[in-house]
Amino acid sequence: MNRLLLLLAFSTCLLLPTTAARGQSAISLNVDGLNRRYLVHLPAGFDPSENLPVMMWFHGGGGNADGGVFEADFRSLANSQRFIVVYAEAWPDVIESCRCWGYDLGQGESNGNYEIDLAYTSAIIDDVVERYNANRRRIYAGGYSMGASFVWDLACAKSDEITAIAPVAASMYRATYDDCESGLPTAVCHILGTQDFYAPYDGASWVPSVADQNAFWVNKNQAELEPEVVSVGGGVTRYTWAPGEGCHGVQHFRRQGGGHDVPPFAVNSIWDFVSEYDIDGLIACDPIEPPSNDECGDAIDAFEGETTFTTIGASDSGIESSVNCSFSDGPAVGTDVWHRFVSPCTGIFTMSTCGADFDSRIDVFNGDKGCPSDGTPPYACSDEGCGDDAEVSSLVLAGQVLYVRIGSSDGSAGDGILLIECDGFEPPNPADLNGDGSVDAADLGLLIVGWGTPSADLNGDGTTNSADLGLLIAAWS
Repeated sequence: MNRLLLLLAFSTCLLLPTTAARGQSAISLNVDGLNRRYLVHLPAGFDPSENLPVMMWFHGGGGNADGGVFEADFRSLANSQRFIVVYAEAWPDVIESCRCWGYDLGQGESNGNYEIDLAYTSAIIDDVVERYNANRRRIYAGGYSMGASFVWDLACAKSDEITAIAPVAASMYRATYDDCESGLPTAVCHILGTQDFYAPYDGASWVPSVADQNAFWVNKNQAELEPEVVSVGGGVTRYTWAPGEGCHGVQHFRRQGGGHDVPPFAVNSIWDFVSEYDIDGLIACDPIEPPSNDECGDAIDAFEGETTFTTIGASDSGIESSVNCSFSDGPAVGTDVWHRFVSPCTGIFTMSTCGADFDSRIDVFNGDKGCPSDGTPPYACSDEGCGDDAEVSSLVLAGQVLYVRIGSSDGSAGDGILLIECDGFEPPNPADLNGDGSVDAADLGLLIVGWGTPSADLNGDGTTNSADLGLLIAAWS
């Protein structure tokens, strides 16, 4: 870690009052053989039956739990809003010669306390739940400076225990930013000044820019893409990305010209944001349930005629389409649903989603061996067969099972109608290339001769290839 930055942050912490904070209790806690402690403030008239939420605060580097009270004094607010406040305390860091929260930046750059402090955090949560019947589903973590850096780590490493985070005067370590894809969504309220030396607003070698960091969490939380922007005065601008389908929002306070400190508005603003969440997301959120045919294994039967469908709330199956059927955004398919069609005829089927209220595409897979897996090529497919919607036709045999996947190339979702038609052949069969009344070796020879040309194209894709070979073999008589 940058020693100069740590020294500056440590010096800043020394400017905080050192008088012992009053109005809370010191709790001893043995964690993996280490005798640690934390401070707890219970609201006036506390009753364990209230099952109250918990606001944890992690002090700046070089400080302690008592100093954390002066960094962000939640006690009065806790009395009126009914929550428990916990001020955690770092373990002495031999390498940095201070009480500094653990970090592990990879490639050996660690103070050795990272796993120790993760275990300590979990132990505090377990302890306050057992002692005070705290609400385990509403555990919030805020912090200042190096404590805030650790809070970012908690959002990635302890997302199953931490409901929401509120880091002040710190950004994610770059190693954390690069390795936070896994884990659950976590609501974020972040406060940072544009002149903070510890976490440069536009990024540095050790931290991402605020813009990149916000974009990461908006994506991970599935929040709304466009923020509400409000000037709250004093050079402070609040950006709020409302919870979307993921029920987890992101909020950022930009302090124009602000330095490395905890601003007076922090305590109330943090609580206003985090208190709206439990471990599942925004308490008032009504998450969209995925369609019943979100997965291929739950495909809904479709028949000739019209079948209504919706992809709203659908997930991604992770099965790409064919490049030959991709005209705009490549072969990736998102927000897809599945139908199962058993052909009533031997002939040509036509399937379409024309008129859907989103950019739709269709992939049809041969279902003789069940649902397709990643890498399975579609039997037939269409991206923009009718405007930005899909229409596809191909040869089919009576009784043949087809899995029909409807999705989008751009991640959009909506409602539509799947129209299926099956036109039976009048003799001769198109696979009877020589017209002798049967599909046999002679027709196979003609198909091989026409390989790579349109002359023996049975599925209408413009060329003779392995797909046509499969159709000919299926029609063998």
